[in-house]
Amino acid sequence: MKVFTFFFSSLCLIGLNACNNSNNAVTKNMKGKAIASNDSIAVKLEEVSNIAELPVELNEPVPGGNLFITDITGKVWILKKDSVLAKPFFNKYGKLYEGSPSSAAGRVYSVAFHPNYAVNHKFYVCYVEPSPMNKKTGKLVISQFSVNSADSEKADLNSEKKVLQVEGFTTSFNGAEISFGPDGYLYISIGDDKAGDSTYKYKAQDLHYLQGKILRIDVNQLPYRIPADNPFVGVKNAMPEIWAYGFRKFWRYSFDPVSHQLIGGDIGEKMEEEIDIVNKGGNYGWPVKEGDSTFEKSEHADSQFKKPIYTYTHLTGICVIGGDFYYGKDLPQLTNKYVFADWKGSLFALSKNQNNKWNCLPINIVNNPPTHFFICGIFVNAANQLFLVGYHTDKDAEKGVIYKIVKA
Repeated sequence: MKVFTFFFSSLCLIGLNACNNSNNAVTKNMKGKAIASNDSIAVKLEEVSNIAELPVELNEPVPGGNLFITDITGKVWILKKDSVLAKPFFNKYGKLYEGSPSSAAGRVYSVAFHPNYAVNHKFYVCYVEPSPMNKKTGKLVISQFSVNSADSEKADLNSEKKVLQVEGFTTSFNGAEISFGPDGYLYISIGDDKAGDSTYKYKAQDLHYLQGKILRIDVNQLPYRIPADNPFVGVKNAMPEIWAYGFRKFWRYSFDPVSHQLIGGDIGEKMEEEIDIVNKGGNYGWPVKEGDSTFEKSEHADSQFKKPIYTYTHLTGICVIGGDFYYGKDLPQLTNKYVFADWKGSLFALSKNQNNKWNCLPINIVNNPPTHFFICGIFVNAANQLFLVGYHTDKDAEKGVIYKIVKA
């Protein structure tokens, strides 16, 4: 399958290696069938810009300002007036990646801009630090950087201050997202995927480890501080950074601007993909649970786990991406809904009905691109515009692209 030649070598690095398990998936969902497609919401895709690399995230640190594109290959680009600037804003290890495509070294998973970025010009990058290529070691790093004082469209790489580092070969493949919450604290999701290591023991249920968790820290002073109301502060044998646990790969999440709830997609292994609303101290089940299914036998009672608000099996998609809430008016059928994606190019909208149950409707893209489009992220900017980031495949080539979702 030529379409996947490059990206399957990158799946672990992007954190979407669950996608590779789709052919062996258990094709049974909660109702025993896929999401119905006869009742759908129609939209169109409007191309904003091409990008040669692999975009996985968009950020808008200043409302109405430039968009920043997180590129998994080790760079951050500026999208200015629908054009990607010729030189990257951030490129710490991009050249290293070019010489070692099978290594995680140099990959950038996510970028978070300080809530006061317009004044302090600080931003944070989750990346993989290079390690000796002949050793199965790696390091997932979250660092603080500042903008170059002489050029606001360029990062000052010498300003780096390391915030958090997690060692281990599989950890290098388990980066996902960093984001500031409405409370001003930095949230960090770290996966618990064995990443091809048959000896790996899952850690998502073990509070001694940061893998399989969402962390919450205060970076307004470095070294970082632990917020006093974190759920495991003062708890014996638990890391105080932990906000919630029991995740396999919480790839993309967002904060509902109305309710401030944290919501995102946790990528499954073989059976189900899930959407979770994450609450303080919650246990979301992995590796005992995968969606609503049992993945590993355990003495844990199901009542200990927070249930997903929605799941689907590989009859519908193979790799949940997560998404964002839409409160704009240009797309009235999507207003007040959580719009999320599956990696293979499908879009969905979640909303609560009168009985407080979550309903899911497929979103029909009426002008699907002629080449297959793989979705890596969804973003809503301050003007309530919906964007998709991902890439096209054509024969042996992959090309990144950014779309705006518009009314059909």
